[in-house]
Parts: sequence; C-alpha cells; structure tokens
Amino acid sequence: MRYFIAVLCLISLFIMLSCSGEESITKDKTPPLKHKMIKHLGDIPDTIHVNNQVIYLTDENNGIDAVSDGNWIMLRWGHLLDSDLEIAKIYRFDEFDPIPVLVNSVSPVVDSLVDSSPDISTYKRYSYYMEVFDRAGNKTLSDTVSYKLISKQILDEPLPEATLDPNNITFKWLRSGEVDKFRLLVLDENEKYLWHFDYDVSFEDIPYEVNLPIGLLQNYSGDFIWWRVDAFKWDFDLNMFVGSESYLHKIFLTSKKTKEYLKIW
Repeated sequence: MRYFIAVLCLISLFIMLSCSGEESITKDKTPPLKHKMIKHLGDIPDTIHVNNQVIYLTDENNGIDAVSDGNWIMLRWGHLLDSDLEIAKIYRFDEFDPIPVLVNSVSPVVDSLVDSSPDISTYKRYSYYMEVFDRAGNKTLSDTVSYKLISKQILDEPLPEATLDPNNITFKWLRSGEVDKFRLLVLDENEKYLWHFDYDVSFEDIPYEVNLPIGLLQNYSGDFIWWRVDAFKWDFDLNMFVGSESYLHKIFLTSKKTKEYLKIW
C-alpha cells in the first residue's frame, strides 16, 4: 500500500512539474527587443561619424549595399540582444510589388545575408525587413531599409590575371547604363582597400582610363592585387547614391626576380 501511495505521489509531482513548465512558457508574452537593419552608410573608403568617432567604411561594415559577385544585395543588421531567440526571417518587397516574399530564415547569431535571388534586377528599388521570433513564439518586426542596383561596369584592361610591372599599370573600363560617377578601387590580396580614384562621368565613347601612381606599391609585399569599378547614380526617391560593383579582376605583379631575369635577356 505504501508503495502504491509513493508511486501516486511521484506521478502527481511529475504532472505538477510538467504543468508548471507549460505555464512558464505560456506566461512569456514579452516580444524580442526592437532590432535595426543597417541602412546604406556610404562607400569604401568613405568615412562616417558615429558617437563622435570616425569610422572608415569597408565592404564588411557598411549596411545594405551592392556586391561584386553578382547582381545581388548585401544585408546587415545589428547584433540581436535577446538570449531566447529562435529564428530570424528576412523579407523583401519592391516598388512594383508590395507583397513581401521570404528571402531566407537564419539563426539569430547571424548578422548579415546576401540576397542572391535570380529575381533581382537593376534599376528597381528593393526594401527589406526582418521578423525575429523567440522560443515562446513572440515576434518583433525590424525597421525597413532600401536599395537599388544599377548596371555593373565592364572592365576592359588589364586582362584578368595579367602579370604587370606595378609601376606601369593602366586601368580601362567601359560604361554600362546610366552612371553619375565612378570609383576605381585597388585592393590587396585579401580584398582590403589600398587605393582609389574618383572619376566624374563624361560622355565620350572611349574606355575610361586611369594610371596607377608610380611607387604606390613600392612597399607592398603581396604577389597580386585586385581591382574593380564601383558606379553610382543619384536616386531622388531614396535621397542617396545607389550603385553597383563590377566583378573583381586579379593582376599579378612582376617580382624583383622576374625583373632581373628580364634584364638579362
């Protein structure tokens, strides 16, 4: 009899604990903290001021932006602070279709995403927001950020993976689409900023041409560099420059050993 009573007590205790757990979950009615998508802040290597600090923009710390890999859009957001988050869903809509579509669902520890959908086209304004859920099912919507891609520019010379004297490099490219200004960017082996040149658009039908300054790479220890051309167009609706990043091209640099070999011959 005592054994039977003990078993009943254990069963009752288990039921009480189970109900208590369910109640604690259902009692959580607090939605996650409001989070913020990062708007387009500028372009590499512009500087911005945040909390009285100067921040140099890179491809990694900018907000919504173009990418060089394709006609895609990079999205970034601040670190999500809640400790009980379950999932984050990113949605997109555009100026012609206001019905949001799910871009992707990501872990709450992720803070960036590239929208590489084949549906993305140039000269169309896209807007994004995020919906974050905690483990109790509560949700919060973020603010909305927008961007528009323009045509990628066509790199002409040097040819991809050409080997050149670092003191004799000329960059040439062709315009594609409507552009207000260009920015030629030279990056190191790790795609970090080395040098840039801003080029105002004119309307000649000849390649745009810029020479790399002599001696710029004198102390550069890498075997190659990357280059690309960013293009910008002022968007009156968004009140900012929108743009594109061309595909990256690699240039190998002649080493001292190669130069000595060439001198012998």
